[in-house]
Amino acid sequence: MAKGAGSSGGDWTAGIVAIVAALLLGSALPIGLYFGLFKPKEQERIDAQQKLEQVKVDYQMMLARADRVRGLEEDGVKMADDIKELESPFAVGDPEKLDVPEVRATLLRLAENHKLELRPERQARLGAEVVFAGGERIAFEKGLQATKLQIEARARFHDFGRFITEMETLENYVIIPESLVCTGDANGGNDHTFIMVVYVIERRDVDAIGR
Repeated sequence: MAKGAGSSGGDWTAGIVAIVAALLLGSALPIGLYFGLFKPKEQERIDAQQKLEQVKVDYQMMLARADRVRGLEEDGVKMADDIKELESPFAVGDPEKLDVPEVRATLLRLAENHKLELRPERQARLGAEVVFAGGERIAFEKGLQATKLQIEARARFHDFGRFITEMETLENYVIIPESLVCTGDANGGNDHTFIMVVYVIERRDVDAIGR
């Protein structure tokens, strides 16, 4: 009986040890898993959240820059349109020939309409005209250019006056007189000799401005 009792006591002790061990392991295992598995994942989640927030900030900044760029582009287009409208009466020049052919042709028609004739000194020259290219092109501020035209004619004073008035009121061009020399007829007639220099403002290439 004593042997049996000893055997029973040993089994009981072993059972208690097993229960205690199970309890300890049962509580330690989830703690180990938590610190070993979940803690690093939580840090990764925090890092990912921070990166996400930074991406959102960068994205908003990118949108703001895009809005500014679009605004500048729209301003540029509007400015180009405004310049084209302002410079619509300016002439299109020929820089290589230092000429503004359309303006010169217009002034030649006006000269004919107002009975301006060649000066006697120029009548013998082949291809001589009352209005001809002055061979000079000057630059103003902001990129504006002007080409020189010269007008040399013999005419009555009032005819030349009407010619100048119509020239200065042309809607399609901007013509700036620089100088005028007028001499009377040595024989006391009504004709006078006129030598006039004007500059024709040229239209800029708006698309090339700022490049």
